[in-house]
Amino acid sequence: MISPAGQAPEQEPPGEAPWASGSHRRGILGWIKPAVSLLLYVLIFYSTDVSSILRRLGEADLVLVGAGVVLYAAGQALSAWKWRLLVGPVRLDVAYRRLLSFYFIGMFFNLFLPTIVGGDAVKAWLLARETGATARSTVSVFMERNLGLLALLMIAMAAAWFAPPVQLAGLSLSTLTVLLFAGFLAANAVLLNRSAYALADRVIAATPLARLRARAESLYHAITPYGRAWPVLVSAVLLSLAFQAVVIAVVFLNARALHQDFPLTAVAVFVPLISLGGMIPLSVNGLGVREALYILLFGRIGASTEISVSLALLYLGVTFIASLPGGVVYALQGARARPPRRRAAGDPR
Repeated sequence: MISPAGQAPEQEPPGEAPWASGSHRRGILGWIKPAVSLLLYVLIFYSTDVSSILRRLGEADLVLVGAGVVLYAAGQALSAWKWRLLVGPVRLDVAYRRLLSFYFIGMFFNLFLPTIVGGDAVKAWLLARETGATARSTVSVFMERNLGLLALLMIAMAAAWFAPPVQLAGLSLSTLTVLLFAGFLAANAVLLNRSAYALADRVIAATPLARLRARAESLYHAITPYGRAWPVLVSAVLLSLAFQAVVIAVVFLNARALHQDFPLTAVAVFVPLISLGGMIPLSVNGLGVREALYILLFGRIGASTEISVSLALLYLGVTFIASLPGGVVYALQGARARPPRRRAAGDPR
């Protein structure tokens, strides 16, 4: 199969799933993130009244919690439609229903994989198995996540101006989000602009990262079609903004379920900042970091530590329940979704 940029044929998708690889990375470094999550949880629960948290969760309005689960799942279906739009520019024709099943399977595996993008690796692998186009499948998943991050940064940058005065690493939230947004734009300029990419490639060639240039070149050529698909990109960003609105609504419903009358405006300010902070690669899937941010931010509007932690745990529970259907879908797909035991010798990625 010829790639969109007229490059060499794409390699067949790897026979081994991404969640079954990476054994060379195991060891002491693999324990750092779990250790950070555990330490943060120990510190949080040591300084809180655990019985109060359990009581609040036990008294939660299950109707509102259920509404949050349904709304979050609907948001994921919305994101799957965004993915459906983004496979078009790279000439992949996959039915929405199929992509939706891949999306929920990715959500399910995100519960167990050690990074927040682990589910993305699963989605890319499943799409590559479906289409035989590894690079383009990977790039479509990357762009779905990339545009989601753009929407999150846009909302967080706007929200930071209205958030209570909080400093992280000596920087105000508004300064920090502006810097992150500028870095994001610079990275995407490299991806979508040939001159910027050529300059970055020359810089990388003089560093120990030079060995990654071939893979970067392959991904660059796979991503170039998006530079000519601005209507699709705009539509995808709008869908990403809609999903972030869904997340805000879910947290608002969770607060109501815990009988807390937080202003919707405060929730709309805090949730994007918490989501962005949860992406910091310090812990397993942001566990512990998000709870600490709930305490930091919601405490600014008078929420006790117990209420803030209860709200964080309830959101975690909602996302967990909403992700479980992906496990059912994966099981029903049977052998079609399961990887062979080992990739053939010499099979390149």
